[in-house]
Amino acid sequence: MKHALRLVRLAFLVHLVVLPLAALAPPPAVAPLSPPPVTLPAGSLTGSLVQGYLDRYFATYPTEATAAGRHERDVELEELSPARRLDWMAYNRGTILRIGELTAGRGLTADDRLDLELLLRRVQREHFDLAVRRRPERDPLYWTDRLGNALLFLMLRVDRPLPERLAAAAVRTAAVPRLAGQAREALAGADPREVSPELARLAAGQARASAAFFRGGFLAWAQGGNAAAAHARAAAAPAAAALDDLAAFLSGLAARASGSPRLGERYATAFRLGTGVEEPVAAVLARAEAELRSARSEAARYGRSVWGDLMPGEAPADDRALLARLFARVAADRARTTPELVADYRRQVADLAAFLRAHDVATLPEPLTLEVGPSPGFLLGQSVGGVYAAGPYQPDAKTLWLLPTPADGATPAERDAFFRGFNHHFNVMITPHEIFPGHYLQAKVAAQKPHKVRALFADDTYVEGWGTFCERLLLDLGWGGPLDRLAHWKKRLENIARTVVDIRVHTRGMTRDEVLAYARTEALQDDQLAANLWTRSITTAPQLTTYYLGYGEIASLYDDVRRARGAAFSLREFVDGMMALGPVPVARYRERMLGGAAAAAGP
Repeated sequence: MKHALRLVRLAFLVHLVVLPLAALAPPPAVAPLSPPPVTLPAGSLTGSLVQGYLDRYFATYPTEATAAGRHERDVELEELSPARRLDWMAYNRGTILRIGELTAGRGLTADDRLDLELLLRRVQREHFDLAVRRRPERDPLYWTDRLGNALLFLMLRVDRPLPERLAAAAVRTAAVPRLAGQAREALAGADPREVSPELARLAAGQARASAAFFRGGFLAWAQGGNAAAAHARAAAAPAAAALDDLAAFLSGLAARASGSPRLGERYATAFRLGTGVEEPVAAVLARAEAELRSARSEAARYGRSVWGDLMPGEAPADDRALLARLFARVAADRARTTPELVADYRRQVADLAAFLRAHDVATLPEPLTLEVGPSPGFLLGQSVGGVYAAGPYQPDAKTLWLLPTPADGATPAERDAFFRGFNHHFNVMITPHEIFPGHYLQAKVAAQKPHKVRALFADDTYVEGWGTFCERLLLDLGWGGPLDRLAHWKKRLENIARTVVDIRVHTRGMTRDEVLAYARTEALQDDQLAANLWTRSITTAPQLTTYYLGYGEIASLYDDVRRARGAAFSLREFVDGMMALGPVPVARYRERMLGGAAAAAGP
């Protein structure tokens, strides 16, 4: 599922990769990039640098400010003209240099270094996307993702009065034609050989969906007789028309384009910046390929051990055939309607909270500020399924777990396939991943800590690794039964395959048909998940690798801590301890829990 306010990371071997600005002319009106006066204490320097970057980041991306709970920019929409993009690139390059100057000196506290570690990776990724990959000029999704999310948090968050949100939405909606025009301007001069036709088609579909939203769901939401609602409704038609025009332009661009969605030689840099993993990509691929074979064999051994309790007749001799039948049995227990699915998930959350308290697994924040339900009717057709956490500037706001639902107009066969995927045993297994001690707990604790940069630019490998580890941890404690553990095995095979596919697509030329075949035959996934693997690999690289990589790091740390502490090991201390620093690299938790030589011996 999607997680709002995604969490990212960097290993603290500070790579001062000053990415080239190529032939870009000096941008106009660049904010001063010189470091603050050196007479200030080191902590003040760090705090000034971090806060200055966050302020500039939110000025550049106002929709991110809204998501984080900062509402002073709710009436703004991204302004990404060529001059503003040049300005922002230069600021990021200057920030990289300033972080290097600070970390080369003395007097930084451990918290300073950790904050700068996370900030550096975010800045490097931003500069990489803009100056090296040149996404605004080559990737239409850079624009349509932002246009599609322009109003999401204004509409979903109910912790501010509706008239205020409507007034802000009216102003943002009125700015949609301007941002759509900037997208066309940026992409109009693109060399078609550098644009992927597949990404252009995906972006065109996003733009059309956003246009339909402004003609339908948005109007349904912006009801009322006050002036703010009237202004919002009046702005909707021009926004929809501009998005339709953008979709037509992108369809034309797709017809001319001949570029590849693959990162190729740039993947290694994207992988390091996105995961913090220093291991060569080829070595990670070889390790994942071997682990998929091993995990499939282990899953089959477990399947044979429970076959007699679950299935009639003899177990097939072939591991793939055996797992295929067991996974089909898992999918058989499922809801038939959206209300049934929602009721199942709400029951899982309530039961899981009681289970964690009974087994003293973790300290749960009280009260639980979680709402579980389907995506609101006004957002039907939009990609909004997932955990939408409270931002660090409004830590007590509710976390929304918006459950995916079958697409509008889905055929009976498509609806059945959806509910087979989100079956009861998947729901049991995934709730610890998504809620507690997984993403809800992670994000809620992080939002309440003073180091906001960690919650905003947190470590993806830690975040998805922790969620995946929580699946196994809770099953080991007795949450769920054999069918729920089989659902976890299916998910684990998918996670490993995600890494293999992501790397092979971008570095080995793996085709869509090869991805689908690999996912089906090697990871035993269904057609819908197989197709999703291809789309995510070409649009979100290297995020798909973080589940497998993070799980390996955290499972290894857990085993090492248990071994080191012996009879003194406390599960609650370990789980609470994994929240103490915020969503930061697992290596920092290894240092904190084991220290010194023991930490150096980690993965």
